[in-house]
Amino acid sequence: MKKINWITIALMTLVLGAVIPAMTGCKTSGLATNASQTVKYTCPMHPEVVQDTPGNCPICGMTLVEVVSTVSSTTH
Repeated sequence: MKKINWITIALMTLVLGAVIPAMTGCKTSGLATNASQTVKYTCPMHPEVVQDTPGNCPICGMTLVEVVSTVSSTTH
């Protein structure tokens, strides 16, 4: 009997975890509607190296890491 209660509690937790965000209109993107995202790649050791595509740093050969910058458009 105790095993059935624990299974019921676990299932209810999973269901509520999926239903509540859907009911509240939770958005997973986290971005404002008037913002655009640009992705650049840079070297952790040489921040002056910035490229549009992933690859390796031309100075040291390290793998470039993704840097996401958000540019928002504001109207006055």
